Amino acid sequence: MYQAMDFKADRPRIAQTNIVCAEPMPGERALLDEFVTGLHPPVLGQLVRMVFDKMQLAGEAGSLLKIEADLADAVAEAKEQWLTRPKAEQLTLWPEAKRPTVEQLGLFDSSGITDEEFWHHAEARVLDLLQAYARHATNGTGLQRQLFADDAARGFAFIDLCQKRFDVVLMNPPFGDASIPSKGYIEEVYFDTKGDVYKAFVECFQDRLVSRGFLGIISSRAGFFLRQSSDWRERVVLRLYRPLLLADFGQGVLDAMVETAAYVLQTISEEEDRDLTLRSGH
Repeated sequence: MYQAMDFKADRPRIAQTNIVCAEPMPGERALLDEFVTGLHPPVLGQLVRMVFDKMQLAGEAGSLLKIEADLADAVAEAKEQWLTRPKAEQLTLWPEAKRPTVEQLGLFDSSGITDEEFWHHAEARVLDLLQAYARHATNGTGLQRQLFADDAARGFAFIDLCQKRFDVVLMNPPFGDASIPSKGYIEEVYFDTKGDVYKAFVECFQDRLVSRGFLGIISSRAGFFLRQSSDWRERVVLRLYRPLLLADFGQGVLDAMVETAAYVLQTISEEEDRDLTLRSGH
């Protein structure tokens, strides 16, 4: 059981930690409902809810979550529905007949949007709203707020981090099967690398590195030698990267019953990516 601690008045305040954890967005569903009720146009509230729901897997899937891509796809879908919407509602012979709601139809509620310009800034607005919600949800006098008074709320900080592109990433990803809560998502998004989580991390970070960025990993060595890993080697390691270094360590390096390897991969350049895409299209 955790107990709040008393801090001395002269204790230095930690203003910025620059540590980000993969955690769900803060707050309960009721707090989110209260927050999105007043958002206009309503589609903004729907998009905020979508990100909130996706973030429930953050503790299980971590940076394998493609929140930024999911948001971009949802905005594109909502815009397409707005562009193709009926211009006027057809009257029914029986006015008392209740029409299904947009939620029941699986649609976005684009009422109140009159200008296509709205969609150009929709993603940025949703992210601003998520940040406002995260700060609202972590308001209070709990231990976290006392220790990290000026930090961005943890859930939003994770989303913000996933939008950045890095020159170098170092990792010791988990290995083995995905956890049960995240298994469906990981197998759907990373179908070429399902079967071992570390392979999905290698695939995922190609999108999070700049052109010719470096990925340094220590993980299971199995993907480089087993026949059933040939898809991963061909479609990820050799298609998305240029391998620069491989050190086969065997057993005894990590505190786990697994044979390991350390390797450095470099993402291909934009030019190489274009050439490969053109060649694969013929």
